[in-house]
Amino acid sequence: MKKFYKAIFLFLLSVSFAFSQSESEKDFDILKYNLELDLFNNYQQPYPHSFDGKIEIEFKALNELTQLKLNASSFSMMILSVSGDDVSFQHKSDTLYVQFNKPIEKSSIRRLIIKYHHNDVVDGAFFVKDGMLFTNNAPQGARKWFPCFDHPSDKALFELKVKTPADVLLGSNGLLVDSTKIADTIYYNWKTVYPLSTYLIVISSKKNYQLDEIEWKSLSGKKIPVRFYWNEGENQSALNHIKSITPQMMQYFSEMLCDYPFEKNGYATLNELFIFGGMENQTLISLCANCWDESLVAHEFAHQWFGNLITLKTWADVWLNEGFATYAEGLWIEHRFGHKAYKEYMEVQAERFFQAENKFPIFNINWRKQIPDINTLYNGPIIYAKASAVLHMLRYVLGDSSFFNALKLYTNDKEFQYGNISTEEFVGKFMNYTGKDLGWFFNQWLAGTYYPIYKNFYSITQSDSEFIVDLVFTQENKENIYYQMPFHIKILFEDGSSVDEIVFNEMNNQNFQFIYNKKPIKIYFDPDNNILLKEIYVEELEDILIDD
Repeated sequence: MKKFYKAIFLFLLSVSFAFSQSESEKDFDILKYNLELDLFNNYQQPYPHSFDGKIEIEFKALNELTQLKLNASSFSMMILSVSGDDVSFQHKSDTLYVQFNKPIEKSSIRRLIIKYHHNDVVDGAFFVKDGMLFTNNAPQGARKWFPCFDHPSDKALFELKVKTPADVLLGSNGLLVDSTKIADTIYYNWKTVYPLSTYLIVISSKKNYQLDEIEWKSLSGKKIPVRFYWNEGENQSALNHIKSITPQMMQYFSEMLCDYPFEKNGYATLNELFIFGGMENQTLISLCANCWDESLVAHEFAHQWFGNLITLKTWADVWLNEGFATYAEGLWIEHRFGHKAYKEYMEVQAERFFQAENKFPIFNINWRKQIPDINTLYNGPIIYAKASAVLHMLRYVLGDSSFFNALKLYTNDKEFQYGNISTEEFVGKFMNYTGKDLGWFFNQWLAGTYYPIYKNFYSITQSDSEFIVDLVFTQENKENIYYQMPFHIKILFEDGSSVDEIVFNEMNNQNFQFIYNKKPIKIYFDPDNNILLKEIYVEELEDILIDD
């Protein structure tokens, strides 16, 4: 059985290697997006969705390049012109084909300028209502409001210049370089210091938006601005609480992981058109209207490490974003309210998974070729809850010292900081960080659909003055997997004392025996419920007393 799991792990590694090779052989790398938008009319009645835009795309040719293929929704956009060095273009089937009439040499850096018009349509990425305008890109919405290479593996710098009415506050990624007011117009210029994936690009803006700002000093002594955009009428007590707790939250995650990795932190509440609780846009998190909730904020803020600093390589790896952010909520709860509150939170996550009618593996390699519908991709009971429970069990398997040391090594790993990682790369790295073979653990919990169903039994026998405890582990599972796990056993004795034993259960009908010089009266399997994802039934065989 152990050999079988190793075979699966090696198979996944080989698939990942083939994928990584094909990704690295793409013909170009986007270095920077410089986007200019005229949004002035979008804040005026009748609040149209149409606007004119211009984007300059700087890219590097990784091989000799004759064509650049960009994502650009045919429904949302009309491409008006593409200018560069001797180019022509076609826009069809949601793709902008830019043809270079003279091939671009390998390693050359070039720029394209694309002028386009966004149609007056509702496309699920660019939202306008009653003087509020915002975007939401995950997973593939960026292509609906500007031409781009809309894949999480391609991270680029981003600069935004926007024209709005003078009474509009507009936030975006990075730092505000300039905001120039001329008569009834204001021109915003936002610019990132660090690269980001297109799904993390954002605009949050509104007429008469409210803005508060605080400052936090990072572990390295850098002053980090934190912006809070909010709507009039929201719960001021809740907002003030989040503002007061934010420095502590930034300190906690920075000390546990690595120093806060970006130039700004920010939050913006939106309106009812935003159908999610939050979205972790890099340096400017989106929240639902009036959603100044501490747990939600902790989740989205943790994404600045798990998703933004180290970004999923493909959407098949989405659990690395959402599982870690959900687990980070639990860690924040543990920090604030203690271990008991953390355990209660994790048990809720396990119950969310148990209650799910449609179960599937956390890691779905076929999503690399075809992204599923958004409700499947962002499936709460599996991609969030089950994945977080798996991380809890990984902490149990490793122990706190090894687990948290590995998290720190992971977020400080220069190979992946400001870059991307696949599930297979993560598993390999985590084994390196811990020095332990964890292939068996990740294979069963990431590839498995369900969970172990234990039907264990034990017996207590006496021989002379010795008492013998026999434990037998069996699983009757809904799938052809035997889940291997270390098991904490608590044995209670007649005199009121107890002893803890740890066994590693790796096969069906596995027997463990312990001998004591006092009488055991009760056996508890996993008394702290560290193996969150399980059903367990324990049968006590009738005591057998052997008289001499």
